Amino acid sequence: MVFYLAALGNVPASFHEAAALDGAGALRRFTSITIPQVKPMMLLVGTLSAVSALRVFTEVYILGGEGGGPGGGARTLPFLIRQAGLGFAGETGYAAAVSILLFLLTLAFSLLGRRLSKGDEE
Repeated sequence: MVFYLAALGNVPASFHEAAALDGAGALRRFTSITIPQVKPMMLLVGTLSAVSALRVFTEVYILGGEGGGPGGGARTLPFLIRQAGLGFAGETGYAAAVSILLFLLTLAFSLLGRRLSKGDEE
């Protein structure tokens, strides 16, 4: 929320004043001025949120225990990596494969956010 407030604070008031003088309504000013000015921050927050969502471990472990919740329904990739790598079976190869998958997903979200933000600069 702080990022959004900072981005909204950086939207020049003169843009809104000029649009109001040209006869643009509030909805038109919001969609044509505010959203494009805040879009880079929205992309950054979306990317950071997606990457953070892939890193959830502690909440699942504390609330769900070793099983990952009822019926294992709350398992996340980091939880699965820990369970496979440090479990009784010692499936370190499986844990390494899931770790690579987690890395690739994180990389994909990061590159997607970067690509979307590069399109705004042109």
